[in-house]
Amino acid sequence: MKSLSMLKGNSLGIVFALMAASFYGCVPNFAKSAFVHGFPAIETVLMRTSAIAVILGIVARLRGESFYVPRAAVLSFTGQALATLIVSTCYLASIQFIPVGLAVIIFFAFPVIITITAPVVEGKSISLARMAVAVLAFIGLGISIGAGFDTLDIRGVLLAAMAAVGCALQFFSGRALTRSLKPAACASLVHIAIWPFVLALALASGDHHLKVLAGETEPMAYVFVGGACLAYVGGYFFHMSSLKAAPASTVAPYFNLEPIVTTVISTALLAETLKPHQYGGGALVLAALLLASLIGKREDKL
Repeated sequence: MKSLSMLKGNSLGIVFALMAASFYGCVPNFAKSAFVHGFPAIETVLMRTSAIAVILGIVARLRGESFYVPRAAVLSFTGQALATLIVSTCYLASIQFIPVGLAVIIFFAFPVIITITAPVVEGKSISLARMAVAVLAFIGLGISIGAGFDTLDIRGVLLAAMAAVGCALQFFSGRALTRSLKPAACASLVHIAIWPFVLALALASGDHHLKVLAGETEPMAYVFVGGACLAYVGGYFFHMSSLKAAPASTVAPYFNLEPIVTTVISTALLAETLKPHQYGGGALVLAALLLASLIGKREDKL
């Protein structure tokens, strides 16, 4: 039987995962609203990368957290930085070639990828029950989003798939990295590392200049960009906190809450309406989350 402290750690990790998913779910809506007001999506990525590097860097300093990356953690840090860059760029680029809904479905294959690969990475067996829950959540997402499969471009499919693989790597490397770094310091350092690459992409996509500096965006756009930045800071911080408290395979299924939060907020912020199949798919995702929690508690008692 696992110790009481381990049980608390897993429970805390799940709570942090749900908080991270809720924050992450706000980001696309703020980013889309900013885009409508003239703020390019890649520049929003640049702004949120800058914000998290500075804000959580200050938080880490105030809390006395170390920014030193031990030699043993260099590989994990490199993996986390690469994974974060892949997720930030490939996921965004994929929607230029395929419907957003299809990109989301492919991207949210990452909990299934984590569940399947966890036995190798974490050195423990994954039950058929956990595998079934991961697949159920993925099916629920597919029903909820209801993407159109009539227009497929292999480039978009490959980019979204790369983002999903990157996200799985983000979970595993993040779990390893948080053994050496506290969440705030970890998040700040990772985004400092990828900042030059994001800046280069933003300049390349904007004909070597940034609209934010050229005054080519509407004033309201900055409000939405600020919201996207704060939501991303909260999401990434609790994401790393969840991985510090519990294994990736334990917390990953709970991130399926993210697209549900995104859909609900879009109804209020962007006046988008929910369809019956979206309610049905959302119910399947929530059922999968509940089953994952019950299965986790049962397995912890064994």
